[in-house]
Amino acid sequence: MNIDQANINEFLNKYVSFTDRICEQNNYPNNIRHVLYLIIPAFIIKYGLKHENMIMSCFEKVKIYISEKEDNVCTAYFTRSLHQNREGVTPKYFTDKAVVLRQYHSASLIDMLDNVIHEFNHAVNSMINEIKYDDKTVSMRTGLAYLSYDVNDLLHLKEKSKDLTLEEIINVKQTEDIINVLRSFANYEITNEEFNNAFYSIRQSINGEYTSNAYYLQSFICKELMKNKTFIPTIENLRLNGNVDDIASWFDNVTGEEGSYGKLTSLLQKILEEEEKLEKTKLFKNRKINKIRSQMNLVMEIIQTYESNCIFK
Repeated sequence: MNIDQANINEFLNKYVSFTDRICEQNNYPNNIRHVLYLIIPAFIIKYGLKHENMIMSCFEKVKIYISEKEDNVCTAYFTRSLHQNREGVTPKYFTDKAVVLRQYHSASLIDMLDNVIHEFNHAVNSMINEIKYDDKTVSMRTGLAYLSYDVNDLLHLKEKSKDLTLEEIINVKQTEDIINVLRSFANYEITNEEFNNAFYSIRQSINGEYTSNAYYLQSFICKELMKNKTFIPTIENLRLNGNVDDIASWFDNVTGEEGSYGKLTSLLQKILEEEEKLEKTKLFKNRKINKIRSQMNLVMEIIQTYESNCIFK
């Protein structure tokens, strides 16, 4: 949607009463209220007014809880529990969703915004077609990826799909987009002094376009793919609308190589796992580094194939 000086203040003020209502219902402290004042309009600008109701529903349904633990690097996480409504013959599944904030008083405004936006972005992109099931397995969608459970045991995770790391990479990019929307608000004359001060602080904290530190290596490997003018709009639309099951065949059709999407997602997952092992390794680090480099090269080969076969880049 187009925002300019003529409509910016009306647009920002539009969501104040909605934010006040959900904060009062859930007894959120004022600093959470102030963060939501900022990020709800930014989400709607990112995804467009046609998704306004869905985004507002997400912020209403996904509760914010504050943990006793403190972590100034990872100040938030998105969590869900899966449940079954046992009334009737046909099973019906639903989730309880929440964003948990760890004690955040020492975190910077930008780090807190990054974490909260990142986790709510997972939630927004999991609102539509969240659950699928058959007579053996029920799967819960998180953006691109699925967490699967046995229908007779909804407490213990059965399987994670291999799209999880790519899901995080795309979520990082969208988080950056949303923070850059917030940064752009400082270009306007904002009549609400509280908003004005916050936007000024955000602008002063960011030198140029915002870049997140989350999943830095994986995002670096996929930076060209994240810029691709076919890949990003397509994947964002399919992910937001919950039509993710056709992504693999679409990607493979572009590369001309069957299984290339599965190979890409598996490699990215392995790189993340190897990176986590590397942080704990004291001996033979070079061996693990070389393994990561080899996997990175394979990822970049798949991305180059996609790029070369993509008409609109």
